[in-house]
Amino acid sequence: MTSADGVPFAVTGNQIVKTAGALDFETKATYNLDVTCTDDLLQTTDTYVVKVQNVGPKITSLPTASTLDEWQTAEKLLTTLTLAEDAADCV
Repeated sequence: MTSADGVPFAVTGNQIVKTAGALDFETKATYNLDVTCTDDLLQTTDTYVVKVQNVGPKITSLPTASTLDEWQTAEKLLTTLTLAEDAADCV
């Protein structure tokens, strides 16, 4: 298998597998893999396309609720969000 993309994929036996490392839609949304098969007499090459799905960051530690006293008037931290990937902001 060849590609100009510097791909994190490999052919193992008769399977295309993703090797180690994360894919990032914002960096590269599509990988074109040129797969070549041979039977010692003839050779065939075809292109296999891998499309990376864009998914938003996951909030990994959001409690389901917080309790506040009714007289609470000052600003109070309720929770700190932990995200699975970098995010510029949460709203």
